[in-house]
Amino acid sequence: MRPEALADIARNRSLSVAGRRVDVGALRVIGDGTNDNARLTPKALGVLLELAREPGVTRTREELLERVWGGAGGNDVLTQAVKELRRVFCDDPTDPRFIETVPRLGYRLLADVDWNCGRALPEAANQPVADTAVQLHAAYRRRTVFTVVCTLAMVAATFVMLDRRGDARVAAVYAARVEAAPTLTTDPGAETAPRVSPDGTRVAYVAADIDSGRPRVHLRSVAGAGTLRPTHGGGDESSPVWSADGSELAFVRASASACEFVTVPALGGAERRRGTCDAGMTGDFDWSPDGTQFVLATARRGDTARLAHRSVTAGEAVPFDYAHDPNQHDAYPRYAPDGRRIAFRRGLPPYFDLYVVGARGGAVRRVTRLGADIHGFDWLPDGRSLVFASSHGGAPALYRVDADGGNVEPLGVGLAQSPAFARQGRTAVYEVPRLRTTLRGIVLGDAGAPSDVAASTGSDSQPALSPDDTRVAFISDRNGRPQLWLYDGAERQAVALTHDADAQLNYPEWNGAGTHVLVTRRRNGVGQLVEIDLASQTQRAVSPPQYDVHYGIYAPSGGFLAIVQHEDGPRLLRFASDASLPAVLARNASWVGADAVAGDVYYSRPDGQTVLRLAPGGAQTVDDSVVATIAGGNAWRIAAGALWYLDADADRHVALKRRALAGDGTGETQQAWRSDEPIDASHFSIGADAHRVLVTGIVRDDTDIGLLRIIGK
Repeated sequence: MRPEALADIARNRSLSVAGRRVDVGALRVIGDGTNDNARLTPKALGVLLELAREPGVTRTREELLERVWGGAGGNDVLTQAVKELRRVFCDDPTDPRFIETVPRLGYRLLADVDWNCGRALPEAANQPVADTAVQLHAAYRRRTVFTVVCTLAMVAATFVMLDRRGDARVAAVYAARVEAAPTLTTDPGAETAPRVSPDGTRVAYVAADIDSGRPRVHLRSVAGAGTLRPTHGGGDESSPVWSADGSELAFVRASASACEFVTVPALGGAERRRGTCDAGMTGDFDWSPDGTQFVLATARRGDTARLAHRSVTAGEAVPFDYAHDPNQHDAYPRYAPDGRRIAFRRGLPPYFDLYVVGARGGAVRRVTRLGADIHGFDWLPDGRSLVFASSHGGAPALYRVDADGGNVEPLGVGLAQSPAFARQGRTAVYEVPRLRTTLRGIVLGDAGAPSDVAASTGSDSQPALSPDDTRVAFISDRNGRPQLWLYDGAERQAVALTHDADAQLNYPEWNGAGTHVLVTRRRNGVGQLVEIDLASQTQRAVSPPQYDVHYGIYAPSGGFLAIVQHEDGPRLLRFASDASLPAVLARNASWVGADAVAGDVYYSRPDGQTVLRLAPGGAQTVDDSVVATIAGGNAWRIAAGALWYLDADADRHVALKRRALAGDGTGETQQAWRSDEPIDASHFSIGADAHRVLVTGIVRDDTDIGLLRIIGK
């Protein structure tokens, strides 16, 4: 748009239609005879402005689609926009006093129009009118926020804004703050994977469809207007992503037989298939700012996940060579606003960090050094910083870090994950996790339903059964912060074993006598094995401080087995009880298990699928009867001479499977149990005799979407 034209409209940002004032900047209609001062979507406002240019003159559907949608929309989106205008102006289509439908031709505005200052709406050069409305809305917000900041000049949290001069984007760093608004969604069930439109006015997210119960892409205005479902296909939908101009949404649709990338106009219309997904696709994907390709993470069988590019138009792989670490998973790529860099998450669950690589590949730069859970991230509009969600300090909260590395700064927004920022303006969205989990006990071979174990009003997870099946060590936040707890089935009571204020605790494990519990304690980005004597409740570190431990168990022959992060990849080490130098048992290992009866040690590769048996002498060997492709990642255990793991079927039911550890390579896989309830498939525990199993059941998931406003000058 010509700068002088935009300036002229900005001076004339309200008009009167049928005696009601239309505030273009606020996307709001105000006055008697309207529907509760309702807001309009940018596209509906665009249609109104087009009709208001020539009141009483019929505008064809083709004209309106070209002017408002740039020729990209279909009749359905125009019909929806007119319905919205009629709703706001309380107009009856059977007896219209506002907009008349001219059959087989178009629409005309019946109401009088009065432009402020007596000027008509200027022509926009080569730009849809709805985009003009969006720009005016952004300008209106900038002016309003500036007034607020005059009273908040002492606020000192660092953030960014994106201003525009013509078509250029200029980033400026300044003192500002983040202000959390009321949650955008409050519907029953979970609303997840929010992505905000480039102009900050709409949010795409995933929620269960009312009719089918399957996850579908939904669309909602940040102003609180009703929910739209722009898609209309079958299957499970996930990972919505906006095009750079906000006109389209891309998402993944998966069924039992296929997985594909799909794009659809943001306000509804014809869908387009954009190629198939790889079977090993991991996490979300992103759309390049120039609109030509997707970036995603994928893994071949036996390999870790790595970043890849896919052409949007041809659906074919695009060459992308970068410094991938074959011992680490790379996932959740995000393009910088200018398209020159890609941020991604690297690590083995649940220990991750953020990295950045050029959009054309090459060297990789490490951004954070936390080695902790990272629950989503996004670029700030300036393209210099990242905001991510992490639970390294306790509950998941938002943090900021410079994309070139530096100090991690809390934003003061707690109970938050999966942040997403508008590329223009001051709006961000995030998930407000409202998940409650409980321990569920199953007796294999018993037809009875699972029973609650150590029930509480908090969330319990990561259960570990004692050798005699009478006690459970587990992680719980029942007293406010996740700690290690012990439940005694005979006494029917639970007690806290730890009271760490600044550590993350994971993966409790029992010794063979049932007298001690081992837990992985992570503090300041470094993990350490800690043993707790249950009789005295005293703690001692059993791994040297120079080793970064991810997970550990008791070794059958004494000492401890631990997965340790090393500069050339994760290793399986054996720590002796006498604190002597550890022995390296295997390289490229991500999880470890042991057969307490036979004394055999097993481990899996970082791909989370390949399980191997360690030879008695300590040399690494592959036993063909043990190697298996399992979908459960690190959720596997060894008990009663078999490999047990969790797997999810096409209907999202979780099953416990058993694979015999036959020495002749004829081990068979059988289904031992199938859940009819939501289950966290990342962790479980099984008794030594494989009679009793503990899983983490999902009692309630009412995750909502929160809204953030960037307040600054």
